[in-house]
Amino acid sequence: MKRSFALLAILVAVNLCGFIAMYYVYFPWMEKLDTTEQQESILSDIRFLNFRLSLLDYSYSPQTIAKAEHELNVKIVAKTREQLGMEPSNFEALTQNRYGINMDRPEGPLAYLLLNDNKTILTAGPYPKIDNSIRLRDWLFYLIVLMVFNAIAVLIVYRHVNEYLNVAIRAIREIDLSGLRLKPIKSPLTNIAVNTPRIVNHINGLSKQHQQSLYNQRDLMHAVAHEFRGPMARLSFALDLFAQTESKDRQQELSSDMDEALNELDDLVKEVLGYSRLKDGRFPLKLEHFDLKEITAETIEKVKTIYSDKQFILYSEPSKSIPLYADCNLIERVMINLIRNAARFSNKRVKVALIRFKNSIEIRVEDDGPGIPPGKRTRVFEPFTRLDFSRNRDSGGAGLGLAIAKGIINRHQGTIWAEDSRELGGAMLTIHMPLKQKSPVIEAEDALEQDDSGEAAKKSSAFDKFRKKRRKIDKR
Repeated sequence: MKRSFALLAILVAVNLCGFIAMYYVYFPWMEKLDTTEQQESILSDIRFLNFRLSLLDYSYSPQTIAKAEHELNVKIVAKTREQLGMEPSNFEALTQNRYGINMDRPEGPLAYLLLNDNKTILTAGPYPKIDNSIRLRDWLFYLIVLMVFNAIAVLIVYRHVNEYLNVAIRAIREIDLSGLRLKPIKSPLTNIAVNTPRIVNHINGLSKQHQQSLYNQRDLMHAVAHEFRGPMARLSFALDLFAQTESKDRQQELSSDMDEALNELDDLVKEVLGYSRLKDGRFPLKLEHFDLKEITAETIEKVKTIYSDKQFILYSEPSKSIPLYADCNLIERVMINLIRNAARFSNKRVKVALIRFKNSIEIRVEDDGPGIPPGKRTRVFEPFTRLDFSRNRDSGGAGLGLAIAKGIINRHQGTIWAEDSRELGGAMLTIHMPLKQKSPVIEAEDALEQDDSGEAAKKSSAFDKFRKKRRKIDKR
């Protein structure tokens, strides 16, 4: 507020200075110029009249006066000093110069020419008085004065503001704005105006991500603590019993239980560390070309050794190899997690379908188990989530398999979702991802302009298109 009043005071002072310069400098100056110009014009007339009468030996006739009046366009009259009321000093100066001018007469300027008799004085005039009214040129000059004064004031303010803006720009450059690309603009004012909204949006996005990361970390710590209680309780219970029993067979059995609990804790730690790296983006992708169908077939053979009583079906379209450019190890881990998860909860059959589109691949893993309730299909991808009935703690696993799979697919610019299996009647987990991974660098401008709701809407519309294509293929 104080700066606004200061700026207003500066502008008022500048315009006041312009008015003072106009009134006390310009107007007197122009009046002096006009007086000098008129005086030169009158002197030119009286000199002409002096030259004309000098040729006539300073004698005149009515015809001579009439001709001079016509040529000079001014009235010429012969008068005496007394009639003119001329001061002696002025008359003495007139006798020395023979002609003179009186610019201070109320009726207007008057020119004098003294004849040879030193009594008769020819007067030319009175001439029009100087017009001191404001003219168009005066307004134009006043406008120029105001423009100059205001331009100086604006320049001073602009340079003053630029100093502060340059300080702000230097401070912004020292901030670590990784992932944000600012436009290089020379003008500090334009630079601040254009890039400040981008920086604010970027900082707000980082703040939201940080807040969400804190929430996720808190939930993860609670879940990890909860998961650790089971193996540690069994380990503590086994240690107590081990100290109380003397039977070697019982001690061997308790030792096996403790080893199993320790292995479970070790596996849990590894899973948590892997999930944390995926969430933090610290798991760099090692992109390479490989055959997805071959990797899937090998994964099925590995899972068969654990679930030998289950039937596994592999379907691909096209039936030949499906080249994929991605991180082979991570994609293989996703396939292991999904196929083991389907085999664990299936009754007898598990089907894996690979459907290739123009620039993308869709992977479907379905089983003939109890399925997933519609209201809990998004929760299965959260860490340490186990559903009711058959999908509980007794079925094994730490509850991180699908969460890790989702993190890997997200890193590969893909999506994963759960739905019902129309063919087998159980659950179906579907992955859609590009055949070839692009550069992981995302333009900062696009990241700032897209919010969560916009991205969700785009993904939803993309899912609808892919599902329609998939239904057409299924009908065939």
